[in-house]
Amino acid sequence: MTDAAEEYAFLWNGTEEGWAVVQTDVGETIYNSRTRRALLIEDDDLAGQVIQLMREHGCPRLDSIP
Repeated sequence: MTDAAEEYAFLWNGTEEGWAVVQTDVGETIYNSRTRRALLIEDDDLAGQVIQLMREHGCPRLDSIP
């Protein structure tokens, strides 16, 4: 894991609840179902690393935004 990806550990370590990966028409999006907000990571490579880490840590995957 890169230091930059570690900055996003709150997505999977339990410090903030509700984070999931949502499949959209344009790809995968990081979304919080409690706050109803998406998280934009402008660096595509970093976003891919973070989504992969979310998968590895068992974050939910959704087919649509709830």
